[in-house]
Amino acid sequence: MPLRFTTVRKAFPYMLSGVVLTLFMAWGLPLLLASRGLGPVVAPALVWASVSPTDGAPLPPANTENWKPAIMEVRRSAFSDWYIAYPSTARDDGEITWPTLGLKTLVDAGNTNRKLRHAPSAVVAEAPAAQSRNWARIDTGLAGWPFRAFASEAWYRATAVGALEYEPIPEFRWNIHIGEIGGQQALVPLRPLLIGIAFDIAFWSTASWFALALPTAIRHRRREKYGRCALCGYAMGKHEVKRPTQCPECGATFTPDPLRFVHCPEMHFQNAYVWLIFISSLDIMLTWKILDRGGVEVNPLASLVIDGWGMQGAIAFKFALMMWVIVVCELLARMRRGAGKFLAYAAVIVSASPVLWSLFLITAHEFFPKVLE
Repeated sequence: MPLRFTTVRKAFPYMLSGVVLTLFMAWGLPLLLASRGLGPVVAPALVWASVSPTDGAPLPPANTENWKPAIMEVRRSAFSDWYIAYPSTARDDGEITWPTLGLKTLVDAGNTNRKLRHAPSAVVAEAPAAQSRNWARIDTGLAGWPFRAFASEAWYRATAVGALEYEPIPEFRWNIHIGEIGGQQALVPLRPLLIGIAFDIAFWSTASWFALALPTAIRHRRREKYGRCALCGYAMGKHEVKRPTQCPECGATFTPDPLRFVHCPEMHFQNAYVWLIFISSLDIMLTWKILDRGGVEVNPLASLVIDGWGMQGAIAFKFALMMWVIVVCELLARMRRGAGKFLAYAAVIVSASPVLWSLFLITAHEFFPKVLE
């Protein structure tokens, strides 16, 4: 029981990161890409048409006047897909169909050598039988990567019973409507696809482990192998840079290591560095937000960088400065640990000051605009 609990406790952070990344890939990233014009809105559209299972021709026979087959328009991108179903026009007997039979690319509908297309099972390809003639279009969005984890629907009512024209405002189901981007509805899908969610969480949990736990385990094992005495078991400190020639505990001679120059001890103040990176990132994002709202940069050095190289240059400058601070802290800690620790936490406090001020300005501008006048 204790062993199982320990295993679950160690695996929990990676499972949590897998859930967070799954939600981000299904909800956040598709909306971000669509807002930049990179989503399925601009993806090339395929048009699939219902065809006869016997001869591959559109249903019903071509001698029906003014008849068009049921089609499904497919727009795909890396992180989300849209499947748009349209019913057929009414036949001579008044019957209409939805694209639920075998589908082929419309230009190749008469080619029987092509394999039939199949929409994913999560796609809504037809309206309920009792309301089949009341709907003229059904959009199904699938989001998630590498597997589709959530789905959403937008149902468009026909302007008249059996008509192909549809009302411009759809009825949204299983989603949160954000707005319209490039003629396509921007939605946060909420209908869970359990298999896709399970595979996505497993994928991202494994990726998190490979990215975080595996390098740390390899580094710890290498350090332990490098600095442990084979006779007495003495182990070097995790911050020791230079390996001694003899064991300080028993005096045994260490085997010369030709690759000792690549030995990398653990960083001294890892928690402080994480906070420094996080706060520096917030500083960049808040600066961009303030400048986007018409504000000005009061830091003369940062203003000079932004004027010369734009926000891309400011980001590069900020993170180069951050890396320089980390390197200086590590070098100083190897001579005087207290001085290195003071510099690391002082850098965090100094970096947090403009972040707090920026948050105050944005909040005051949003809720108390007269304060800034």
